[in-house]
Amino acid sequence: MLHTTRLTMIYLLVQILLLWCMPIPGNSSDAKGNYVALGFGLEPCNTFVQARSNGLDLPYRHWLTGYLTAVNKLTKDTVDIRGTTDIDGMLWLLEQYCLKHPLHSFSRAMESLVADLHPKRMTHMPQKHE
Repeated sequence: MLHTTRLTMIYLLVQILLLWCMPIPGNSSDAKGNYVALGFGLEPCNTFVQARSNGLDLPYRHWLTGYLTAVNKLTKDTVDIRGTTDIDGMLWLLEQYCLKHPLHSFSRAMESLVADLHPKRMTHMPQKHE
């Protein structure tokens, strides 16, 4: 189990590093809004709900944080898309979406989450008090 978790973490870290090294185009999808999701983004929502109910959602948590890191980097006027929502709150929102749309992809659920979080996002870094 530890070996599988370690491999999953390494796999996800490599994906995040590759995202940072890729050239950033002006648009993140084609003219019709299509893009290719990778990894757990391809999984149907019902798979996420099942993993969550069994306490096996760690890979989805890692995919979520990688996805949101990319959103933070690529979205104008966004320092932190999460705003004040913590990881448990985001996973709960994803679960609610997936319960309503079990056949949608996990990446589609993430798009919905980002749309929900966007109005509450942080648009600048907090000031440090010295």
